[in-house]
Amino acid sequence: FLLFGRDGLNCIPCHNYNGKESPGMKGYDLILTYQRLQPGWFYEFMKNPAKHRPGIIMPNYWPDGKAVQTEIMGGDTHEQLRSLWHQFSLGRSARDPKGLQSKPNKLEVADKVRVYRGRSRVAGFRGLAVGFPGGLNYAFNLENGALSAIWKGEYLTANWRSQGAGDFNPSERPIQLAQDVAFLRPKDSGLKWPLKPVMTKENPVNPDPLYPKNLGYAFRGYALGKNGNPTLRYLCGEIAIEDRFEVKSEKILKRSFDFDAKKPGVLHFRALTGQIESESGGVFKTADLRLILGSGVETVLRSIGVDGEQELLMKIPLGPEKNTYSIDYEILR
Repeated sequence: FLLFGRDGLNCIPCHNYNGKESPGMKGYDLILTYQRLQPGWFYEFMKNPAKHRPGIIMPNYWPDGKAVQTEIMGGDTHEQLRSLWHQFSLGRSARDPKGLQSKPNKLEVADKVRVYRGRSRVAGFRGLAVGFPGGLNYAFNLENGALSAIWKGEYLTANWRSQGAGDFNPSERPIQLAQDVAFLRPKDSGLKWPLKPVMTKENPVNPDPLYPKNLGYAFRGYALGKNGNPTLRYLCGEIAIEDRFEVKSEKILKRSFDFDAKKPGVLHFRALTGQIESESGGVFKTADLRLILGSGVETVLRSIGVDGEQELLMKIPLGPEKNTYSIDYEILR
């Protein structure tokens, strides 16, 4: 009972339960799981949701068969899954978990990393917001694979009055970043970076509905670490990418990538857009944000339009083995 409530895996923000609506996304009613699924398939799905449903935003709470939530049932994966199945088998007589009735508008971060999924003006239709203890936060556009906002201070406010996923907005003024696909392996490095399609009232039809899948991007879910910090997993063609953030100091987020490429080559990363100044080797900034890059990577700073707008491209060399790279994002305001 505790496992899928607010103090456990917190399934309720994304799933209805026992005929009652979730305060966030309106996923399948969990109490119907026992009627809909076979137990063997349920166990396998829960241990790796993205394997069975590519693109799903449900986190993996048992990566490699090991429980992320270790404070309940001693972290025993089999016992936790068996307990969930038993709870669902109770049907309409099952008790409501914590979090089902509560519908707060302002979400805060306590002593663990907090994750919220939903729509947002700063992260698109499939957005992810992550808040760290101490006040650093970021938003990620899961649909396009882009870090889309960073802010310091209070976490976010959520609106659950609409259908489907709830809307969220940062509680503070965010530093907004481009929401276009971030990684490419182009044949011609001089080509213009492909931007996400724009729809307007006058032209409401998506001119490129396959974007960014036609560029090789595919989201593969995320796994939560012991403190609730997610590692995002996605593809750029045949390159598997793991992407995670951690707090380095009061105003600096460290972003680490693991690249698993089947063959050597160069991967292009669009790291920053706007009016960019090069401070020194591997250090670039806008008015609000400084990027501190690692060594051994070629950078290209080029104009992309009027008013001095630029884009910073990084050419990351990849070998046949797993490659690791990191970037520091420093908030300047």
